Amino acid sequence: MTNEFREDHQPRRLLVQDEARLNDVEAKHQRVRELLEESGADALLLQDPANIAWFTAGADLFRFGSENSLTSVFVTPEARLFATNSVDSAQIFEREVFGLGFQLKQREWYLPPEELIGDLCRGRKVISDRGPQGTRMARNKIQACRLPLTELETERLKTLSRVAVHAVEASAHHVRKGMTESEVAGEVSHRLLKRTVAPARIQVCADGRNDRYRHWTFSEHPIENYAVISCTARRWGLHVGVTRTVCLGQVSDELKRAYRQAVLIHATGLFFSRSGERLDDVWKKVQRIYEKFEIPFEWQRADQADVIGYGQSEGRVTPDSGYTIPTPAPIFWHPSVGPAMLGDTLLCRADSNEMLSQSTTWPQLAVTVKGRTVQCPGILLVNRSTEVTADSPSDDSEQPVFAPADHPVEEPPSAVESVWELELPPLQSAVWEEDSPFSEESVLE
Repeated sequence: MTNEFREDHQPRRLLVQDEARLNDVEAKHQRVRELLEESGADALLLQDPANIAWFTAGADLFRFGSENSLTSVFVTPEARLFATNSVDSAQIFEREVFGLGFQLKQREWYLPPEELIGDLCRGRKVISDRGPQGTRMARNKIQACRLPLTELETERLKTLSRVAVHAVEASAHHVRKGMTESEVAGEVSHRLLKRTVAPARIQVCADGRNDRYRHWTFSEHPIENYAVISCTARRWGLHVGVTRTVCLGQVSDELKRAYRQAVLIHATGLFFSRSGERLDDVWKKVQRIYEKFEIPFEWQRADQADVIGYGQSEGRVTPDSGYTIPTPAPIFWHPSVGPAMLGDTLLCRADSNEMLSQSTTWPQLAVTVKGRTVQCPGILLVNRSTEVTADSPSDDSEQPVFAPADHPVEEPPSAVESVWELELPPLQSAVWEEDSPFSEESVLE
């Protein structure tokens, strides 16, 4: 069938069904069916944007500008639908979930969304993540469904990690004496946002401020000697974390000593974090390193690591955490010792681990753990021409922990926007064959 373009010959757009996302949503729907059967419920109501992003394979409702639940997802064993308002419905169905098998129920924006939710839930046993309208709260069970990751999610994490690493490391290479923490945070944010990646959390801690304030964000204080730059980035609802340290001159003995200790702790955590391991068992290995360095209580000053995903923390590494690392799952290690802090995101698979935040443009420290080498980030020394080789800090001997490195190419990796439409060229006809993945009805008039 052939359709002619409108008389002004302006190009039209053809919405494209993302088959990878459709398959992912079908897999998530199956997990929900199992949850409903286990819970003895008829339907599931999702209002947390993180859970909606998970179930829809990446629909981003975080940016819709309200803390209230203006949009919900309602799921039964047979169907899935969006309950939303007339303002957001077009964006949701054309950009966020086109061709993914969702139905729509909408009300005008000025009508209370609770009425629509009440109509959907009436006469049904409904579990939910926020407990509205008399539904039964099942937040923890729903969150448990978000892991393990699917194949699509692991591929997205790799892409997201490259963007996050580039944003942090390129910003670190631009740090100069007198720049404020907030200026550096702005550079990190800019490099993320122009790639449609959201900065879920940014820390820029100048000259050891994080020694006292471990969860410091940033301020207008200038950077004099060194800075820790840490970022948790979000795209498709997924999170990754990366932390780097940049020094503007000679690395102080205090920072050097603390960083050597933090690196060995970091490498130990990365090495023993494996699918199927309990977090408290992993923690015992890390705690021994703190004790070896005669700083047995340092870990109590800040959290050490989190299993991440659609939340910044799906499970925390603590001495008494019984959480078992799923297969596969990402874990963000971010240990700190005094003014030293570093962080990487590791993907734990069934047969091997993959460092998602590994860098080719940052000085590396090779740490030997149980006869195997674990690569960890060193300290970047800017405005210095002498190259220093970073060896393994596996003992207490003097080992350099800093080095200059190549500046990451400012041209970022390929675009991260999900494929959702094609632009049809003007002055041509659009032809649909019987085996075409597109349909005539998908063209917007």
